[in-house]
Amino acid sequence: MIKLEKPDFQQDIIIDDCIDNMRKGNGTPRARITASRDILIEKSDEYDKLAELGELGTIKESELSEVEVTKKDMIDLYNKKFARQGERGRQYYDKIKSLAPNERCPFCGQRLVKTLDHYLPKAKFPLYAITPYNLIPSCSDCNKDKLTDSFAQREEEIIHPYYDDFASSVWLKAEVVKGEPVTFEFYVEKPEDWDDIKYKRACNHFKVFRLNDLYKPYACERFCECLGRLKRILVKGGQEAAKEHLRESIVEKRKNRLNTWEEAMYDALLESDWFWKEYLKE
Repeated sequence: MIKLEKPDFQQDIIIDDCIDNMRKGNGTPRARITASRDILIEKSDEYDKLAELGELGTIKESELSEVEVTKKDMIDLYNKKFARQGERGRQYYDKIKSLAPNERCPFCGQRLVKTLDHYLPKAKFPLYAITPYNLIPSCSDCNKDKLTDSFAQREEEIIHPYYDDFASSVWLKAEVVKGEPVTFEFYVEKPEDWDDIKYKRACNHFKVFRLNDLYKPYACERFCECLGRLKRILVKGGQEAAKEHLRESIVEKRKNRLNTWEEAMYDALLESDWFWKEYLKE
C-alpha cells in the first residue's frame, strides 16, 4: 500500500554486530553462524536480486542443508540479538522501523508501525531472519494477520513495500451501502495499465490484511463527521458545490498518497446517485 525505500545496510556488518557479544567456542551458535557467514551474505544479495525480478517465489523453504547454522540459531539471532533492546543489532531494527513515513504501516496504510514483519517468514525461511530486505515495518495487526503465510505462485504474493509499485495507480475503491446508517464496502478495482497477475496480487493483499474490515468503521465515522458540512454546502450552494467539496477532498488526499480509505470513501459518495437523489433529499 505504501512504497518504501529499501534498507541501506550491509549484511556482513549486521551479522558481526549481532554476534559480537555471543559466547565463543566450538559447537556454539556463534561458531555455526560465523561458519555460515559468507553464505548468509550471499543469500541476502540473492534475495535483493530475485525480489527486483519478481522471483522471490523461487526461493525454497529452509535451505539449511548447505550451512552449519541451524533454524534455531537464526531465529534466536533475530529474537535475542537483532530485535532485543540493548543489543547491538537493535540499531538496525529501529532504523528499519523508521523507514515508514509518519510511522504508517505500509501493508494497511492506516495503523502505526509497532514491529518488523518477515516478508518471507523466518519459521520457513530462517536464513533470511536478519536479511534487511526481508524485514518490513509493520503494525502489530498486519504482522499477526500475515502469520507464516508463504506463496507458491507470483499472484499469491502480497505487496512488497521495497520492490513493488502499487502506489502510482488508483485501485482501492468503495461503494456506498444504502441504508441508515450509511455504510461502505471497500474493494479492489483493476486499473487499465495492470496485468492480471498484479491485480490478483492486490486482491490477495486486500484479503490477507482484511482491509475492508479495517477501513469500514473509519469510513462510517468520517462520514458522520462530514455529513453536516455537506448538507450546509448543499443548502448554500447546491448539489454541484457539495460535489466540488468532495472532489477537492479527494485531490487533497491524493497529494499525500493514492489509495487511502478516505479518498475511496469520498469518491464513493461522489458517484452514488442514491446518496444525492434519495438520502440527502430525505
